[in-house]
Amino acid sequence: MNQLAEIQIENNEDFGLVVSSRVVAEEVGKRHSDVLAQIEKLLENENVRSLILPNQYKVEGQNRNYKEYLLTKDGFTLYMFNIQGHQDFKVNYINKFNEMKDEIENKVKAPALMSRKELLQMALEQEEENEKLRLETEISRQRISEMKPKASYYDNILQNKSLVTIGQIAKDYGMSAQALNKLLHDLKVQYKQSGQWLLYSKHHSKGLTHSDTTEIEHKDGSTSVRMHTKWTQNGRLFLYELLKQNNILPMIEQEVS
Repeated sequence: MNQLAEIQIENNEDFGLVVSSRVVAEEVGKRHSDVLAQIEKLLENENVRSLILPNQYKVEGQNRNYKEYLLTKDGFTLYMFNIQGHQDFKVNYINKFNEMKDEIENKVKAPALMSRKELLQMALEQEEENEKLRLETEISRQRISEMKPKASYYDNILQNKSLVTIGQIAKDYGMSAQALNKLLHDLKVQYKQSGQWLLYSKHHSKGLTHSDTTEIEHKDGSTSVRMHTKWTQNGRLFLYELLKQNNILPMIEQEVS
């Protein structure tokens, strides 16, 4: 049976592609009231409120309205990262979100009416779009994981004005940003995808970075996502200890020693 055919994602007129908390409750075998409680705990973080949207629905034969939440792709991913198991359900829904977004944004001509050149061009464009979606998924995972620490952590670290760029940290070591990025890749801290450096998943929940994304519109009308990552003071200490273990000291300590 094709699981994707059964997936219940709707293209909401106001909010775009969403899945109802009722659907999530049914699929993961939980009471809807329990799922609502879990979602409302996530909504204590203000950064999450644009990802999970309040809504109401009616039950046939009853006059009152009932509460539900509509989860965007990032909201759904955040919720699923906070419960155990259901990996197939999680992956299938994320894939379906991407598939439906692609169908909505790209009106593809019938292959039978295309020339060989057009088919090759379409295949190239599709691969570029797939790479874009893969990058958006990885960026979403990193940003969602950065949301996980408790509110006190956000108050003391993420909202601290002393977030720093990789270039500023590299300067402390007498390096270029390019050289430090490559070194962190060699030390298994980050990897490069589509020209952007992303943390390996084992570092996502450590509160090392704080990232924002912007959508760039190109002259041909296409768009791409660019992530701007800065390191928290916690991340800066992590890099200091890691580099120190590899006999790499900041310039100020090199001068003292």
